[in-house]
Amino acid sequence: MAAIQRSRRGNRSVLRIITPLLVLLVLGGCSIFISRSRNDIRSLFLQDISSSSAAATNSIGSPSYFQDPMNPLAIPKGQAPNLPSIRIDDNHLNKKRGGYGGAGDKQHLGGFAEMDTGGISPGTFKHMVEKIGVRSLLDVGCGRGFSTSWFVTHGVDAMCVEGSHDGVERTLIPDSETRLVEHDFSRGPWWPGKTFDAAWSVEFLEHVPVQYQFNYISAFRKAALLFVTASRNTGWHHVEVHKRDWWIRKYESYGFRYDTALTEDIRDLAKATKKDYQAPNGQYFDGFYIRSKLMVFVNPMVAALPQHSHLFPEPGCVDKRPPPEIVFNRPCRADKGETEVPDSMLPIALTKEMDDAWLDIIKKNVKGMTDEPKQ
Repeated sequence: MAAIQRSRRGNRSVLRIITPLLVLLVLGGCSIFISRSRNDIRSLFLQDISSSSAAATNSIGSPSYFQDPMNPLAIPKGQAPNLPSIRIDDNHLNKKRGGYGGAGDKQHLGGFAEMDTGGISPGTFKHMVEKIGVRSLLDVGCGRGFSTSWFVTHGVDAMCVEGSHDGVERTLIPDSETRLVEHDFSRGPWWPGKTFDAAWSVEFLEHVPVQYQFNYISAFRKAALLFVTASRNTGWHHVEVHKRDWWIRKYESYGFRYDTALTEDIRDLAKATKKDYQAPNGQYFDGFYIRSKLMVFVNPMVAALPQHSHLFPEPGCVDKRPPPEIVFNRPCRADKGETEVPDSMLPIALTKEMDDAWLDIIKKNVKGMTDEPKQ
């Protein structure tokens, strides 16, 4: 009997030793299987999108640009190759366009005007630079580049992607060789090689069918803030016309966060400044689309990066002003024993010379401009 009990105790001791080892072996095997499965999926994905110009490998065989299939909200890596528009010869289509640009483009491209003041709001642009701290900007669907050229002439590191070859040929953008990319989003995704403080896209969304949204959303994923509008009217190839709630729900499903307060602030500003700025021919840059349809989204994946920590600048040191005692913010000063903020964290200082440089571009490149605004 004693021998049997000793045997049972021995078996229990062996089980106590073996059981944890078995558990570790099983978990380890599962981990290896899961890891291999993830790698297999990633490899299959990269092979698939490589064949469709959405991924490539460098000289050592690692991806030089790709989107992570295991994390659709991730920032795309590298810069995707651009796929220019395919030119066509269709006189009937060109006549049908009327005053819209896009000659020689397919029907889904073009639709821009010689100068559409509804999409131009210098007051909004200045607020974005001085108050929000925008130092870099990606303009998606920029047409001839009125907005992009404003930001370039005002010291912002701006870049534009445009699908219309006609728009690219007639661009206003300075240094367009390095700042302008021709890409047709119906042909595939494109995104820039670096991240930007903001993406600007006015009266572009309604032109792109929903099945191709992923292709330009890939570009938006490289921006910390999104400033977008979408038309509620008929127009040239307006195929995605929806109420604001639809766009908000759609973009939040893509991982972007709608900022109600920022949207309302900028809309109000655009309304307040609609008659503050004139083109050389006296026409107001009234920013109708911006003051009536603008939506602002935050992309936390990019906004959280340290290179965008200068956004929303505000002096951090305070003083009191009696009477009454009101606390107000001011720049920190070394002579007060405070750590000063470097220039790279401060907004770009805008000047009248910058305004004049932009207006000069318009005078030289837009029909019907005069040297002096009308009184």
